[in-house]
Amino acid sequence: MNKFEELNLYEILGIPLNASYFEIRQAYKEELSIYDEDSVISYSFFSDDERAEILKKIEEAFLTLMDEIKRGEYDRALVDAGIADVSILSKKGQKKPIPLFQMGRPAEYNALVKRVKKRVEEKDVTAISTEILSKEVISGNDLKRLRESIGITLEEVFEVARIRKSFLKAIEEDQFEELPPMVYLKSFLKSYAELLQVDVQKIVEGYIKNVPIDQEFGR
Repeated sequence: MNKFEELNLYEILGIPLNASYFEIRQAYKEELSIYDEDSVISYSFFSDDERAEILKKIEEAFLTLMDEIKRGEYDRALVDAGIADVSILSKKGQKKPIPLFQMGRPAEYNALVKRVKKRVEEKDVTAISTEILSKEVISGNDLKRLRESIGITLEEVFEVARIRKSFLKAIEEDQFEELPPMVYLKSFLKSYAELLQVDVQKIVEGYIKNVPIDQEFGR
């Protein structure tokens, strides 16, 4: 699990290195909606100091990457540090696949959300959810079993909950080294639990107890 302060500006916004300015702006808006002080999504999981630090980094990422000159200088620094390939210096604005929820097609997105929610509501998984929620420590495999018992794919979780598939896979397979910083992980787990309509607090607290202590400090 990378420490929050070690993430580069693209990772903070969750966008590719050759993201367009539109993608940067959209990612910025979404991050603010999650970590703003008025957000109900992350209210119970972060202290005021943690939230302020996150918002400061989000703002820095946005202002730097939206400025052509500053972005160029930053990209050159990433290349010099061996973090990025030199090709990013000549591929700005390349069109990249954009998740459904970012494509300006609310009708399709809303239809998907309704289908997934209907599946969750119609599938009786009381037994397995009760078993999982009774545990003090909840593993990624527990979450995967619950998701699969409902019949929801990772792709659908990605589209509806707005969690990258790489992070979803890391969570479900307990790939602790690949998990996002704790500040992001808590919000992702909350969104995941809300989608499956299970107790958010128990899922978040139970999974965090599953994370090795040496990984947990990657905040």
